[in-house]
Amino acid sequence: MPEEAQVDFGAMFRQARERQGLTLQQVAAVTKISARVLDALERNDVSKLPGGIFSRAFVRSYAREIGLDPDMAIERFSTDFPDESGKEQLPSAKEAEDIEAFESGRRAATTVLQVLGLSIVAIAGVVFAMNSRACKTPVAAPPAASAPAQAAPPPVSVAATQTPTPAETTLPPSSAQPTTEPAPSTNEAARPVPAAPAASTTPGPARAPQTPAAIQLGIVAQSDCWLMVKVDSNVVFERVMRVGEQLFYQASASVTMSAGNAGGLVLTINGKPARPLGTSGQVVTATITPGTLASFLQ
Repeated sequence: MPEEAQVDFGAMFRQARERQGLTLQQVAAVTKISARVLDALERNDVSKLPGGIFSRAFVRSYAREIGLDPDMAIERFSTDFPDESGKEQLPSAKEAEDIEAFESGRRAATTVLQVLGLSIVAIAGVVFAMNSRACKTPVAAPPAASAPAQAAPPPVSVAATQTPTPAETTLPPSSAQPTTEPAPSTNEAARPVPAAPAASTTPGPARAPQTPAAIQLGIVAQSDCWLMVKVDSNVVFERVMRVGEQLFYQASASVTMSAGNAGGLVLTINGKPARPLGTSGQVVTATITPGTLASFLQ
């Protein structure tokens, strides 16, 4: 190339790289040659090169990536730096083919490793997303065991239950006679019947008015949410709460809630609006006591 023959070896490489809009770091990332060595080539500082056929291999790889003819670049390198080019060590045609095959294999291996690395990162991201979704989606409570089916009652005979009509009803001869019950004995007739106790007119002790529960919790589901509610250490609710469903509980000591979608619940405590338990999809466990009740209110 006439234009390239007018400049020195290093300037030829630098100008070709700049025409491609590449930086030394970008070329180094592709060729796997240190940016320091590439910069030394552009400054005609061949002392940074390994020497011999290895230096020519560097020159060939660099030339190929920036759009120069690799054979022309090797020829210029051998002409400008005969002592460093190792011209006497130039390989035969077969060795040159082996070197080119080695370079192609190195580039292919580099590409495979990069693709493999990206695949591993993508798989790790998918696994992490699946684990996060599994943590956020609680398992529904197993259905209660159904009670064993009761045996069906034996069929009732129609003939046995059929009621005869009045015209068909006949009384046995013995039942036509009125039955006379024996009169009670004299002693039993004379025995006085105890009178029923009269209602007491004395007023009993007054009942104390019921004290309202310390915690009155209302829950409304704005979206489906797995929820477990424990009132005073007793589990009273454990399943998926559907959209629009409402719950109300009273407790004297504590109410504990575990929600798989905290942002889908709206709470009221003692008739006052409470702050959200968390964001959509967030798993939250919270315990409300008379002492911490105020911290849950808006």
